[in-house]
Amino acid sequence: MHAGILRAAALSNYGAEVKDARGLEVTANDSDAVAAADDFTARLLRLDQGAEAILDAAKRWPHTPILRLYAAAFWLYGQTNDAIANADAELRGCEALEKNSREHALYYALTLWRDDDYLRAVEAMEFITAEWPRDLCTAKFAEFLYYVLGQQHMGPRFRAHMASLEQIHARDPDFLAMSAFANELCGEYAVAEARAERALGIEQRNPWAQHALSHVLIRRGRVQEGRARMQAFLPLLATCARPIHSHDAWHLALLYLEDLDVDAAMGIFHGHIWGITPDFVVEQLDAISLLWRIEMAGTPMDAQWPAIADRVSARAAETFMPFMNAHYVYALARAGRADAIKAALASVHSRSASRDDEAKRVWATVGCAVVDAAATFGAGDRARAAELLDPVMPMMTSIGGSDAQDDLFRQTYLRSLQAAGRHADAAAYLDRITAGKARTPLDRVLAG
Repeated sequence: MHAGILRAAALSNYGAEVKDARGLEVTANDSDAVAAADDFTARLLRLDQGAEAILDAAKRWPHTPILRLYAAAFWLYGQTNDAIANADAELRGCEALEKNSREHALYYALTLWRDDDYLRAVEAMEFITAEWPRDLCTAKFAEFLYYVLGQQHMGPRFRAHMASLEQIHARDPDFLAMSAFANELCGEYAVAEARAERALGIEQRNPWAQHALSHVLIRRGRVQEGRARMQAFLPLLATCARPIHSHDAWHLALLYLEDLDVDAAMGIFHGHIWGITPDFVVEQLDAISLLWRIEMAGTPMDAQWPAIADRVSARAAETFMPFMNAHYVYALARAGRADAIKAALASVHSRSASRDDEAKRVWATVGCAVVDAAATFGAGDRARAAELLDPVMPMMTSIGGSDAQDDLFRQTYLRSLQAAGRHADAAAYLDRITAGKARTPLDRVLAG
């Protein structure tokens, strides 16, 4: 398949070939256009503010394919129907442009991403970085698709991808942050911590390295250390891109919740997570997940749900990955939005009945059941949620999200088992999911 991509590209007549900041050839006739592409790559890899400038650059130089491709990728991160429509417009605008082999391959990968063909899209991106290992931007795109496919589920593949690039990028702090996260997802905590610390030693303002480190520290039960590190980083974090600002703040709130400090967690919620860009998917997911966890720890959050439900009700029928829909229907259930839940579940069931590969891979096998369970759990029928989750929990990590994000569903299953009166099963499950971790006050509360 991928050899065919290169053969097709070789038949094109390229425009002027120049090199970007990483030594990769791009098809462009203006050095400022190449500088705009370099700027996007740097901001994306560092998760810095201003990556959206690529949209204006694509308009200014519409015949420069790498700019149109990067603009399409920017929109694909949005995970809404409107964002996908914008990505499609960029890809259609790029289709007829003269492209070199790498640009042609990236165009192909992004069209697969646009079409929700995530496994083939990530395979195409892995091919690109094998052929052009300096292309760390495409590796970053692939990292996001591992998240869509389930980062813990895809952890070994993610780690292998990073290992293939290490010789070239071993001193790059953005690569080290990505690599550290891949190691953490595979349970290689000492390696992950060392790489994250190395990245931060090279560049202190590195939110993705902080992110990998927070994963390690909370999974090892080193809560006070993790909280101190993330709290100290918070002023710098607020200067980073909004999605990572919200998400790393979410990790800090989880560290407070481990000690059952709900007031501190909610202080982070109001100051850094919810209400800043409430139409952003990342902000919605972080907000829902934190409130859901606080409720499972014993503190109702009734007053918070209506405002969130207002933002997600129309979006809940969109089906990008089950991980997202599960969050949406829980929020809607807690806000009592019966009509919106009905529409969302109908859409999820329709998606699960589709015949495409992604439906067969995750929606029909596990995703539909997890979304149904989230709605049921949110509506208060926790025992029924246990029945729905019983057969699919071994495959749950394939619905999307990271290991830390999927802990939400592990805790939900635990609480569902307890509600069903299956206390021996619940105790055994808690032992399994906290193995190797120093038990925290939250763990003791969850033990029932």
